[in-house]
Amino acid sequence: MKGRITILTVFLIGLETLCFGQNENVPALDINPNSHPISRFIISDETQEKGLKSVNDFEVYDDLIRKLEVIRGRKRSEKAFLRSIFYRVHKKLLINYSKQATMSETMATGNFGCLTGTAIYALVLSHFNYDYEIIELPNHVFIKMKLNGQDLIVESTDPESGLKSISKELAQSMEQIGFDPRKLPMLTTVGEGSVDEWDLFEGHVKINLQELAGLQYFNESVRYYIQEEYVKSMEMISAAYERYPSKRNEKLMQLVINKILKYDQIKEELKNKYLKQYITRVKKQKISQTK
Repeated sequence: MKGRITILTVFLIGLETLCFGQNENVPALDINPNSHPISRFIISDETQEKGLKSVNDFEVYDDLIRKLEVIRGRKRSEKAFLRSIFYRVHKKLLINYSKQATMSETMATGNFGCLTGTAIYALVLSHFNYDYEIIELPNHVFIKMKLNGQDLIVESTDPESGLKSISKELAQSMEQIGFDPRKLPMLTTVGEGSVDEWDLFEGHVKINLQELAGLQYFNESVRYYIQEEYVKSMEMISAAYERYPSKRNEKLMQLVINKILKYDQIKEELKNKYLKQYITRVKKQKISQTK
């Protein structure tokens, strides 16, 4: 068991450098079709904890959408409109790069990381009915799409030239198992990552908006873990696993529950609660994978 914990600790140290940041009280999934698109990325009570202004009305996002709808009628080509989307999103919403920013911080201050930047681009592209794929790497996320037969990458962390064309050959290579995305020069924020992290992936992974939202809870769990707030860390990673039952989330959840069980200041009642919650979630996922 000691060796196992050491491996997981090394895994966590690598996670601290990710582009995605650093209860049954699990925040509920956003399944209301009438709720605001941004709302699934807002973590409950975060605005008060971090001293942020309220972002419940999302007016800055809505104003951007209204302006883009007007612009679309003026543009002669989809490529020109896509460029307008890219630069206006950066001008209005993505102001200052901050690796571990949450969506609440992005909406309130303009600070953004690759996760929140990618999420906003994905939501805007969805609004205008563009097809796209969200690509997850061990330490980065970005968007890949095709427009009029041309393969494109939307790199949210590059405000000057983040909308990039790629060759058909490169796009096809990216689909192959074993492809190493660290070799892509256009993904400027992709670091080396730890061996343990890259071992959890085969090339890259396509994820949806719900899973992207889960990565934000993962980041918050890492933040709380580093602060030794293990109960809050468990709540966040449970929410992450509910949205995205990935190997990475399962490993972090295992690491957090190990800390909770050994932490003297946590009552036995809470320890049993979170252990049961951990077992139930993992078992439920294993069963669903066999159906």
